[in-house]
Amino acid sequence: MRFVDVKSDIAFKRIFGNENKKDILISFLNAVLDLSGDREIGDIEI
Repeated sequence: MRFVDVKSDIAFKRIFGNENKKDILISFLNAVLDLSGDREIGDIEI
């Protein structure tokens, strides 16, 4: 099985740059930025 290198701009956009996958991007950003509670990202504009 081959994995995509998410450090590649194309791969990142394919995984996270889609309106249908907005919830995945929000979860990713909250985890990476260590946000929780009232500081948590709730919505974004792609």
